[in-house]
Amino acid sequence: MSEELVVLRGGSRDGESTTVEEGIRRLLAVSDAPGLLDVYEANGLTEHLRGNTEPALVFVHAGQEPAEGIAPELLHPPAR
Repeated sequence: MSEELVVLRGGSRDGESTTVEEGIRRLLAVSDAPGLLDVYEANGLTEHLRGNTEPALVFVHAGQEPAEGIAPELLHPPAR
C-alpha cells in the first residue's frame, strides 16, 4: 500500500508532518497533556510543504481522547 504525506494543524503537534498509509483519515498522536491523545482528522485540503514535490494532506486537530486502552504501537508519533 502506498503512503501519503500529511501535515498536522492545531493541537500540540501543529506544523509537524508525517506519512500515513493511503486512505487513513484519522490519526491519534501522543499529546503534551498526560494521559491524553491528540485526535487529527483529514479535512480534504492539501498544502505545499517545502522540500516536497507532492502536496501534503491537511489533518486538523479535532480534540483529545484518553490514552487508556490504546496499545502504544497504534500511536503515531509524527516526525518533522
